[in-house]
Amino acid sequence: MESPNQRQEIDEHQNQVQQPQTHLIQLDIEETNQPPIKRPAPKTFGDLTIIFIFETIGTGLFAYGIVASNGSDFLIAAYLYAAIFLTCKFTGGHVNPAVSFSFYCDDTISSWTLRIYWTAQLLGAVGGAWVAYLILGVVTSPSIKSTNIEWMLADLCGEAFGTFMFVLFIHIQVHEQTRQTNNDIAGIAWIALALFFSRQLSSHSGGCLNPAMGVGLELFEAFWLNDTTKLANFWVFLFAPLFGAYIAQIFYNSIYLPLLKK
Repeated sequence: MESPNQRQEIDEHQNQVQQPQTHLIQLDIEETNQPPIKRPAPKTFGDLTIIFIFETIGTGLFAYGIVASNGSDFLIAAYLYAAIFLTCKFTGGHVNPAVSFSFYCDDTISSWTLRIYWTAQLLGAVGGAWVAYLILGVVTSPSIKSTNIEWMLADLCGEAFGTFMFVLFIHIQVHEQTRQTNNDIAGIAWIALALFFSRQLSSHSGGCLNPAMGVGLELFEAFWLNDTTKLANFWVFLFAPLFGAYIAQIFYNSIYLPLLKK
């Protein structure tokens, strides 16, 4: 027959055994509720090489088209169509550092892959400007007409807002949940049309919406003409599109996509 002290020791021992088991069950429940962490797919050296080559060629073609278009929105959209058509199977057809940056912020590509894209895009823009000079004898680049504070602010807002709309259209088309068409030809046409209309929102600055074009074309013109004043306001075409692209991916993932799921 058990004494009261023995019975109390047995109860305490049973409680000590049961407590860890309850704690483990709670941990298991908490772990299953945690969402999986999204990671960019790893890229091999061969993948990065292909991205670098085709992104350089595609961006170069687009840069050539911008110079050759003489400011025509229709021709610029047509050259973007051709550049994406050429590169989309190999690189996704970014040809724009702002687009690449939005997919980096979206955890679609890694920081190292982003560097490859940016290097190729800048090199392609400078190379496209050089080819345009050899063929057409023309040297041109985006420019700010006035350094007046109101004018500069309008240029910054126009580049940011135009890029926001352009990149938002791209995310809507490329993500499976919101894709408007599964036909590649129609999908590329949708993106080219998005550029056409987005440029109308940024006509004050010329509708660059592409840091590679803003920086690359200005670098070539400044070097070729030996005029570094051409680079005085390149930061407008660099930071405003990147900011617009960043806000676009936040809007798509935090507002646009959740509203569609309701």
